[in-house]
Amino acid sequence: MADLISSFILRKLRQIFIWPLEATIVFIMYFAARLLPVSAASWILGAFMSQLGPLTPWQTRARRNLIAAMPDLDSASQNNVLRSMWWNIGRVIGEYPHIATLTREGRVEFVGRENLQGLKTGGFLIGAHIGNWEIGPYAAITASKPVAAIYRPLNNPLLGGLLKRRQATYGGDIYRKGREAALGMVTALKKGQFMCLLVDQQLREGMVIPFFGRDATTSISYIKLAIRKKVPVMYMHTERLAGCRFRVTISPPITLPNVDDDASIIKMATEINGTLEQWIRQRPEQWFWPHRRWGKDI
Repeated sequence: MADLISSFILRKLRQIFIWPLEATIVFIMYFAARLLPVSAASWILGAFMSQLGPLTPWQTRARRNLIAAMPDLDSASQNNVLRSMWWNIGRVIGEYPHIATLTREGRVEFVGRENLQGLKTGGFLIGAHIGNWEIGPYAAITASKPVAAIYRPLNNPLLGGLLKRRQATYGGDIYRKGREAALGMVTALKKGQFMCLLVDQQLREGMVIPFFGRDATTSISYIKLAIRKKVPVMYMHTERLAGCRFRVTISPPITLPNVDDDASIIKMATEINGTLEQWIRQRPEQWFWPHRRWGKDI
């Protein structure tokens, strides 16, 4: 009983004091970035996070994940990757209010966008938290394809408005992670919308699939749905080229199995995880290493 009371008190204290403080800091950063030109906002927030990030508990988790995934890196290489990763994360934050502007100003090179044109159905665009992952959906948007998305409610509900602002530019529906999302994906596909999914995160549900040689619970629901509804699954690979310049590559449709039995799904999900691995190995400093991709065991 004492533990329950202590937990309740700590939760209430967080809601009363920490949530407003977090929200204030985030909104100050957001509106400051919005007032600045995108290049300045990106650089300033990148510099800020390169100093702040290594002081947070996330630095330790990021290093553990990096060592587990790429054990051949020496200490100096690890430090370089993590330092550059925080720069990239800061840049993503600074660029967030300017995402649509980046595409209008020609700062994003779209490769393979023709693979989207002419499609009569909706489908899935799958990617990872690499480069500025918020830019990926604009490959579909600029090809006149409405984009639907799934979101996980933020731990701090006072920041929920930022998610709503993002989705307002997508043109499609947005669904809360869980049962709502499972039903929503079917509805979005019927409307001809493209679901943009970042499939490099740890999930409670899904199948255990190797990722960097380690078991990782991996999303497979979209694979099953794509097979059943006969809609395409395509890779959406976002890379930061330099500064505020990016490349988004849309692959041709992935060859899916004809059946959705466990063996076929595991094989397909393993291939997808392997592709994400290749992207991360090419640009490890652009991936979001603090994710609990392998749970709390690492």
